[in-house]
Amino acid sequence: MNILVTLNKKYLQQLEVMIHSMLLSNKNVHFVFYVISKELTQKDVDDLKKRINNELVSLELLYFDDSLLVGAPTSSRYPLEIYYRLFAAKVLPKTVEKILYLDPDIVIINSLEELYNTDFEGAYFIGATHVRGLLRRFNKLRMNAKKDAPYINTGVMMLNIKLLRQEQNVQDVYDYITKYKFFLTLPDQDIIFGLYGDKVKLVDYMIYNLSDRILSRENFITKKYDLDWVRENTVVIHYCGRNKPWKPKYRGVLDVFYKEIEAKINVFEISR
Repeated sequence: MNILVTLNKKYLQQLEVMIHSMLLSNKNVHFVFYVISKELTQKDVDDLKKRINNELVSLELLYFDDSLLVGAPTSSRYPLEIYYRLFAAKVLPKTVEKILYLDPDIVIINSLEELYNTDFEGAYFIGATHVRGLLRRFNKLRMNAKKDAPYINTGVMMLNIKLLRQEQNVQDVYDYITKYKFFLTLPDQDIIFGLYGDKVKLVDYMIYNLSDRILSRENFITKKYDLDWVRENTVVIHYCGRNKPWKPKYRGVLDVFYKEIEAKINVFEISR
């Protein structure tokens, strides 16, 4: 199973937790991680391999030429690395035909097989949307998006690399960044929404991209999704936004899954 991650050094610990969570919930699956980063060194990746210490995990470090993104808007929350996934088809080895992109602020609690094997049906991207109603219409006007295009959360996303290689014109991405750079608030999501909104296939956010905010929203009127439901049905827990379980001011209930994985890693480290 091919996995793409883009990150800087401050998320190395979270990446390790995510990898362990995938191994625990996806038995006997071989994961090939392609890590695109401007900060990580080969030593960082080799050290991570040693800590993971599992023959079912391969880690390959790839680099992206940041000079190609001069002028692209960034912030402390949205560094340059968020753009890398948009160019995955140009960076990944030719043998890769599809890949699952995951933000490092994620834990996996059930099998990824169904998501990974979902039929693209001609789409470039498969993902979940957290946006509804007025906000979706506002985004459409803001980014001049295609009619009825979904605004997906790009933290969990299947990429149709084979089709992107055949059809994507990366100059369109550069031109879009230049044209809308003063309007980009969640840059990678805005670009996919504006450029490729008609090439997106949706999956269930409660299953494949669940956050504390979404869980609270869905339980606002009727408390129909408890932690037992999440444990049995959800595949991807995404600690998106500023609310992170490794930070002191975290508020929510989904931190239990992150802490469970952390505890298992600690036990494993002690026993080695």
